[in-house]
Amino acid sequence: MAKQYTYDIEGVDAGSPKSVIRKCREVHLLEDEEAVLALEMVNVRNLTVHTYNEEVATKIHKNFTRYNNLLHQWVERMNDKVIE
Repeated sequence: MAKQYTYDIEGVDAGSPKSVIRKCREVHLLEDEEAVLALEMVNVRNLTVHTYNEEVATKIHKNFTRYNNLLHQWVERMNDKVIE
């Protein structure tokens, strides 16, 4: 959603998830700390695809609430800007 938002609303074709996050920070959809958390979320997502370690899975699971809260705020901000 953020990739499409940056393309349609901001006029930027960001190629990778990390570049989309950086662009969202630049246009004030994400605060600096939120961008760091979003980048962490991408790294964790990449890790989950290639690991089958229960300890890693447990550690990732503990952060789901933080990621979920961030995603909800992010979507809400994009919706707010589209409605403006």
